[in-house]
Amino acid sequence: MKRTIFTILLFALIQSVSAYDMRALSDSLDAWAGFKLGCIPRVKVTQIKSNRDQVFVYTNKVLSCLSLSPEQVSSLRLKVSLWLSGNTNRKVSIYSDGFEIGELITDRFKPRPDAQHYPIPGKAQLGHSLNGQNIALWPSHGVYYNRDEDRWKLQRATMWSTVEDLYTTAYAEQVSRMLERAGATVFWPRARYGKDAAATQTGPSGYPRWAEAARYWLEYTGVPDTIWNPVTDKNDPLKDSVRNDYLDDLRCRGLWVNWLAQTMPITACLALHTDGFSQVGDSLIIGTLAIYSRQDKENRTTFANGCDRILNRDLADYVQTQLVEDIQRKYDPNWKRRQLQNAAYAEARYPVVPSLLLEILSHKQFADIRWGLQPAFRKDVARAIYKGLGRWIHAQTGTDFVVQPLPVSNMAIRPEKNDFVVTWTATKDSLEASAKPEYYLVELRENNGVWQSPIRIKTPKYTIHAKRGVRYDIRVTAGNDGGTSERSETLSACLGDKDKPFVLIVNAFNRVDGPQWFADSTYAGIVPGTYAIPDGEDGIFIGEQWEFNRALDWISDDDCGWGMCYREQTGTRQVGNTRDYAVQHGRVLQRLGYSFISANITAIDSVPAVVELTDIILGKDSPETVTALLNHRSKTLVSGTQMGSVPRASRTGQVRSRNYNFRFAITPNPQYLCAENSTGQVAKPDERVLARYADSGIPACIKTSKSVIWSVPLESFEDFNSLYEQSIQLLLRSK
Repeated sequence: MKRTIFTILLFALIQSVSAYDMRALSDSLDAWAGFKLGCIPRVKVTQIKSNRDQVFVYTNKVLSCLSLSPEQVSSLRLKVSLWLSGNTNRKVSIYSDGFEIGELITDRFKPRPDAQHYPIPGKAQLGHSLNGQNIALWPSHGVYYNRDEDRWKLQRATMWSTVEDLYTTAYAEQVSRMLERAGATVFWPRARYGKDAAATQTGPSGYPRWAEAARYWLEYTGVPDTIWNPVTDKNDPLKDSVRNDYLDDLRCRGLWVNWLAQTMPITACLALHTDGFSQVGDSLIIGTLAIYSRQDKENRTTFANGCDRILNRDLADYVQTQLVEDIQRKYDPNWKRRQLQNAAYAEARYPVVPSLLLEILSHKQFADIRWGLQPAFRKDVARAIYKGLGRWIHAQTGTDFVVQPLPVSNMAIRPEKNDFVVTWTATKDSLEASAKPEYYLVELRENNGVWQSPIRIKTPKYTIHAKRGVRYDIRVTAGNDGGTSERSETLSACLGDKDKPFVLIVNAFNRVDGPQWFADSTYAGIVPGTYAIPDGEDGIFIGEQWEFNRALDWISDDDCGWGMCYREQTGTRQVGNTRDYAVQHGRVLQRLGYSFISANITAIDSVPAVVELTDIILGKDSPETVTALLNHRSKTLVSGTQMGSVPRASRTGQVRSRNYNFRFAITPNPQYLCAENSTGQVAKPDERVLARYADSGIPACIKTSKSVIWSVPLESFEDFNSLYEQSIQLLLRSK
């Protein structure tokens, strides 16, 4: 009897010690992992097995969500031995998500044997670029028809002046262009704007087709209905007794990849999303989550070619790492790397080729979206995605990946006898040593004709042998073994009539920017009436934020609390800094018979000052950049939103000059530069008021002895040609 009691007590003691060990080890592992991953659940030890020489630790999935180097894995094993045994002598195996963590070390740290790499299609033509690669890529969601509510609606909450359904198109468009400039061919299951001819057409939803969900584009383009309206099966994690468009859209993207792969080799596919996860505190970054699937739709753990689907984890690690590290280095050192997560999401699980579902940031967290509304941030994120994918592809072949250059800068045209000499400089990429130009592609256009075939040169200088009366537009692309850069701004020049004045057009509008924001202890958000300046154009703005109360939480997508915004601009494209204003001005000058050249403000020192008039395009940039030009040039025309001292001098966007009314854009739109915050001027006694804002009566344009100054960008006016011509003629005719 005593022996039985002793055995029971001893067994209970062993059990309590084991429970204590598991709690203590859970806390230790959680603290260790917490330094490496943001926004994660806690590590939980579920079982510990041991003998004299070895310990087996079983945990939940959290540790499998880390990207661990061999050194980190070895260090963690030693720490676990020390925590449990007081020494580092025991061999430790740690399991998470069914894997010993050593098995989860990705190819980024520990290159796999060649036999385990994915056989890259078109390997022979790959080189150091992405030549020959077919990539499937798409932005998330899109407008869809909800049967229960009998209406077309967005799939996600409308917050901070945008919505995930359209916001992610900005990333997808830029990533696609970068991949294509590296030699890849990119396929979308959604309509791709300015790429698919029908993208701007009105779809069944009443919105343009580029804003609609993939399901409708696939139906429209003739893809079999088994793809966009699939029958569910027992293995489908999205199985539903009632077929509906929302679930069809989720399924169809991955199924479309597989359908595509039947007729052509697809290297990889990427689904670009943003996440709805949030935390209290608008200064906290949520960061980037990468999702892959170890199993496919049929629960297989291998691709059709026999390769292990663990390669999906490698792909996710390459892209997530590149994105997080680039953003930390260039924008915010607090940007978080979230989980490298194995999950059965349809877009990660269905494809039969390597795939990644990337949650770029949290569209609900104010700290994330403040960065996400910045065009430069989005472009660098897109570049990081392109680089991460490129590095994964080249890791499969054991070859070096060369990153395409950044666009050239400091571009200028100067006259040299009867020629025009065009110069520029390469732009250094502080993040990528390989992104150096090796050559340049020069494109010319005469008058309003088509662009001629690019001319390849080695040096950053090109001479145009000019014919009088012909306008020459020029743009430059940098290139290397990895591909080509984005095109430069477009400059313009013309030799006009010999007896007419010579004009210098200065592009001083280099700014792209997000909207203004504010934050206090009670209210925060995007300032109404302030809008982003897109890089070129995009379609992410859907309406101004109207709910600023921090205390209001999400209830539904129609009542999403703090951050909620209007939706009247959904599906509308917004033009920003198009970087082709020298051409717009040059067309008018050519018609008037004037000679002109053009230059960026950053290269103005390389242009001679012997011109009769300097035309400064300031746009929405700071006037500080042109102060020297205003003080030293003989006659000057300048227009820009910040040229006056009276803030927001007009609410209607109307200007009156004598008996004429002119209208300019004050809200985002697809045609004209938005000038929502144009300032007003105060004329001095010796200055003449040429135009006033119709609603406030404050001067919008004044003439001094040497200058005409508009405090509205001329590019924002519907009647640009008339106003620009009048301004030029007034200056050149005056003494």
